[in-house]
Amino acid sequence: MDDCFIVDNARDLLSALKNKEDYIMIQGDYKKEFEENTQLPLTETEEMTFQLGFRGWAGIWGGLFFHIINFFSKGSKQQKKIDSKIRKYNIKKLNESEILLYLRQLEY
Repeated sequence: MDDCFIVDNARDLLSALKNKEDYIMIQGDYKKEFEENTQLPLTETEEMTFQLGFRGWAGIWGGLFFHIINFFSKGSKQQKKIDSKIRKYNIKKLNESEILLYLRQLEY
């Protein structure tokens, strides 16, 4: 993928998320750190099931609860920003050393 932004540390990932890069590839040693420290968003199927169960209100209440929990969590400021911004992305594990993030809006 030619237009893929490649990151191998939290600073570069946060920069890519702030710039709303369409595709972000997480590689190398940072992949493991990312998986251990990041609050991953729900998959599309999980989110759809959640929304149906709450008749659409889940998005409103879920977002509010996420921000409250994120505010009180013990992570660094940088990690909290990553956790907040990553909710706009889908995550696909390509192999043992690479994860692809892509904007959810690209699917529509």
